[in-house]
Amino acid sequence: MKKLLDLIKHVASLVAPRLLGWVPKRFKLLYPFYLAGQLHTVEDTHMTPALPAEFDGFTIAYASDIHYGPLFHREEALALFDRLVALQADLTVLGGDYGNSPENALGFFELIPPFPKDRQVVAVLGNHDYGPDWPGMAERLRAQMEQKNIRLLLNQTMLVIRGGTTLAVCGPEDIRSSQPDLEALAREAAEADFVLFIPHSPDIIPKALESSLRFHLALCGHTHGGQLVFFGRSLHSSSVYGDRYRAGWYEENGAYIHVSEGVGTSILPMRIGTRAQIHRLILRRVA
Repeated sequence: MKKLLDLIKHVASLVAPRLLGWVPKRFKLLYPFYLAGQLHTVEDTHMTPALPAEFDGFTIAYASDIHYGPLFHREEALALFDRLVALQADLTVLGGDYGNSPENALGFFELIPPFPKDRQVVAVLGNHDYGPDWPGMAERLRAQMEQKNIRLLLNQTMLVIRGGTTLAVCGPEDIRSSQPDLEALAREAAEADFVLFIPHSPDIIPKALESSLRFHLALCGHTHGGQLVFFGRSLHSSSVYGDRYRAGWYEENGAYIHVSEGVGTSILPMRIGTRAQIHRLILRRVA
């Protein structure tokens, strides 16, 4: 059954873009295919008393689920890079699933220019970024990312320090394709004043909330917002929790979770009831 599904996905990824190419441009507004290619920048402000005063106004650019390959091409990838750089965020977070395969993920990072050296850019891997050549592929991806001034976090934490206070960025491995080490992240972030958790998939959230990791804000992707949504429900959910973490903001046990609808698409280049998006998030301290 899995082989049949993989075959259907492969055929659809090859055929759908060619069919779309035959549609006159003036008619594409009528189709969900058009919506899949319209990338929005969503600006939001997260207000929290947990944020140290030194990080008041800290900005985060976030992009996930790019799916570079047959459904997301060279021109779109380069335009995405330009938009992320133009946001001039204090921290840029790349949330995984850079291609429809590990090879396409590697191709995405080979394609894009380096991020400016004065920017802080971190990344985690999504389920599509793993493969049979693991952990060899991880090292290839890490090496390619380093050339582009991106730090890959695999069960690792990056510390951002301002005025003697610390923001910890905790990047686990993907819960679906690998072994996230939440306790290791908890130890590395134990002394931080604010903890930003950046898993690829929100499926890890219940487990994380039961662990020793005390995060204040989580930024996730993976779901594509459902990609095809009718009457507020996904036609098919990629999450084991269904639509529990489909898209948008959630609060659980005092922690805030934001789930992006993502940049690209999977299987078919179309969206209904969702939109392709990147994010610019401003952190604000409130009393």
